[in-house]
Amino acid sequence: MKKLLFIGSSGFVGKSFNNYFKKKKIFRIINYSRTQKKNIIDTSKLPRSDFIIYCINNKNIKISLKYFFHFKKLLYKNKKKPKILFFSSGAVYGPRSSKKKFSEKDHIDIKKYKKFFGYKKKYAKEKYLLEEEFKKIAKDGYKVSIVRGFTFYGKHILNYDYLISKLILAVKSRKIFKIKNSNTIRSYMHADDMCRWLIKILTISSTECPVVNLGSDKIIDLKKLAYLLNKSFKAKIQITKNASKKIDYYIPSIKFAHKYLKLRNTVNFNNAISLLIK
Repeated sequence: MKKLLFIGSSGFVGKSFNNYFKKKKIFRIINYSRTQKKNIIDTSKLPRSDFIIYCINNKNIKISLKYFFHFKKLLYKNKKKPKILFFSSGAVYGPRSSKKKFSEKDHIDIKKYKKFFGYKKKYAKEKYLLEEEFKKIAKDGYKVSIVRGFTFYGKHILNYDYLISKLILAVKSRKIFKIKNSNTIRSYMHADDMCRWLIKILTISSTECPVVNLGSDKIIDLKKLAYLLNKSFKAKIQITKNASKKIDYYIPSIKFAHKYLKLRNTVNFNNAISLLIK
């Protein structure tokens, strides 16, 4: 059985991945995370594996780079070269106020991060810097791929502080919830589809280091979503009037995944949200 090393498995992606493949005996998963006894920074030798998914998100650029360079040192010690997937973020594209989907062909400009606020600024920069480091690994002869993740939902999302989590919990608890920015436009990929895509993208890892957007291109207008939840579940979601006409648009183009990888999103958003609520 093939071995897959998942580094950074304590977050939403790692938990969803382990849950999805728990009953599918495709490969043996070895988990490394800060919350487990197996932490990459405390490791002196990487276990032999056929695949590696690197998904560490430390929220601190210096620490993240420290973790990465330790990982790289251990990786280069091994004779076997596993296929590697780095889980990056659509945040590397920077913020967008026009209704244009993000494409892998878009130019990445580090200066755009300055337009982000709070943690997003550091998060985007961290992902950008790590992308550059993984591209160097590919140049050294390792088969690497990069996915730029957008917004997701699923069983484990309720344990995290995201807008979609807050909406679902507000509906379940019958509490009033106010959406401040009504011009926020998102799309949501279900965790099951995310996991299927990750494996497919991992298999195309190469020294060319392909970059693939990971997400859904189905636009979710928060105004319409609030209306749907209020009508279907008698929720108490309120849209506050927004004086600003500025749009927060975060939708990926997934034409590459459709055309070349034959990947599709199969989980119906409305049905899945209903199941999470019920």
